[in-house]
Amino acid sequence: MTKLNRILPCLLCLLTACAPSPRQVIFDTDWWTDVDDVCAVRALLQAEREGKVAVEGICLSAVDSLSVASLSSFLDYEGRKGVFLGADKAASDYSGTPSWHGVLAEGHPQREANTLDDVEDAATFYRTILAKAKMPMDIIAVGYPNALALLLQSGPDAISPLSGEELVRRKVRHLWMMAGQYPEGRENNFIRSERSLKAGSVICTQWPTEITFLGYEVGIKVKAGGKLPEDDLLHKVLAAHGSADGRYAWDPLLTWLACLDNLEEAGFDAVRGTVILDTLTGVDRFVPSPDGRHRYVSMVHDSEWYVSMLRPVLRETE
Repeated sequence: MTKLNRILPCLLCLLTACAPSPRQVIFDTDWWTDVDDVCAVRALLQAEREGKVAVEGICLSAVDSLSVASLSSFLDYEGRKGVFLGADKAASDYSGTPSWHGVLAEGHPQREANTLDDVEDAATFYRTILAKAKMPMDIIAVGYPNALALLLQSGPDAISPLSGEELVRRKVRHLWMMAGQYPEGRENNFIRSERSLKAGSVICTQWPTEITFLGYEVGIKVKAGGKLPEDDLLHKVLAAHGSADGRYAWDPLLTWLACLDNLEEAGFDAVRGTVILDTLTGVDRFVPSPDGRHRYVSMVHDSEWYVSMLRPVLRETE
């Protein structure tokens, strides 16, 4: 064996040991009132396949009778078994049972979870993951903020001697949220119900890490999922929602930005400051400040640029 042949395996081992591990992320979704969450989960799992992130769990911030079954069915369809699931089990007061849930729950019955009894409650879910985390992780939230508020307001327990706020402070690197309208406005994820409005205020005032917000004004300019093959389950879901030509891309844009963790690569600029949410009117207002823990993103390119960026992520055809 030559000297080079002896050295090469050592170099390969060294490079492997030095290779960065994927960022650990928790995904938080309402998975009920809109179908862009399904696009977002596909983007999330694509990022995981590419080694950008490792998905440690998914939490439901709104639930109806089919939410758990439909999410679990889609995870199975995407080839991602074994995802730890949680839910705010009291958050069944949003609206209706969307037709696309049946497409998933009935059209793809292979799944690991069926009902709320098969998943952890939100606070336990979050505390379990964070207590075990060796390194600070990111949370990607595309739905209502109530599950996050339950974590933040939780107390010490058998899982961890730390309060929810201290767990977040120690174990969360960054929170990414699709919520609000900037620099001022009213948006569904904050104002949908008294539950979401109060929780939104808790997050804006008490969450101890940095938060990046993607607002209504961004996602409404971009449609995603409009060129999927007809036999793709995601296409069938979009069609059942009445969005066969694509759905506004609030959630997949935020998810892909969070997975990239790179504003420029994702096509955004950001303004730093503080989000103030009025719990009487539901209006969120952004106050710029170089020292603020919050930032909201704005588009750098035209709408088609983002449509093109998301097409391979969602497995759309050209």
